[in-house]
Amino acid sequence: MSFLLFLLLYAGLVFGLIVVHESGHYLAGWLAGIPPRDMRLVLFSFPQHVAIRDGERWLSPVREIERYIEVTKQHLPSRTAAFCWVAGGMVVELATAFALWVAATAAGYGGVAFWVAAISLGMYLINLCFMDLPWAVRYRCAAGDTSGLWQIAPVAAVIFTAVMLASRILLVVLST
Repeated sequence: MSFLLFLLLYAGLVFGLIVVHESGHYLAGWLAGIPPRDMRLVLFSFPQHVAIRDGERWLSPVREIERYIEVTKQHLPSRTAAFCWVAGGMVVELATAFALWVAATAAGYGGVAFWVAAISLGMYLINLCFMDLPWAVRYRCAAGDTSGLWQIAPVAAVIFTAVMLASRILLVVLST
């Protein structure tokens, strides 16, 4: 396989998992009580996110986190619903990566299974270690999914993060 083809497949898988992740937030938000008309996927900006409608304006969790949280609290009936909404992206992305891993493994494409697991783990670690936690510590407020979960329920966030990390590591280990 040529390097260019590999690079294109890699980029496609990364973008696909990002789309799945953000769609997971959207789906979890809808199930938790946010009307679909009040959410919008924003995929072609960085970082990708689900925008929330505030009257006639669309709020970004990147630029307006305090107002974003206020508006989402109007829709979500409990801390559990809020936790599920924030966690939904990671859960759906992991479930999709797992399904792809199982399909590739069953079809005898161990290399593909490895790369699916490795990319999912790499994306999770990059988000956690370079995009979310350092900024949350610096600004002392939620800066991404994991710090958002911590803000909602610290103990559950630690357990959830450990399970997300261990699951992805396990897929990589099983691929080798």
